[in-house]
Amino acid sequence: MQCPICNTSLGIEIDIHADGYADNLLECSSCGALWINEHGEQVLIKKVA
Repeated sequence: MQCPICNTSLGIEIDIHADGYADNLLECSSCGALWINEHGEQVLIKKVA
């Protein structure tokens, strides 16, 4: 799995918060981007500059 923004494959994690988690919501620890994998495609939720 690679980040759709910075293309790193290190530090990709399931996004977990105190109010729960979504098993398909992924977060890049390098750039902070959030995305989901929907039907084999990456859908960007949040891009951090």
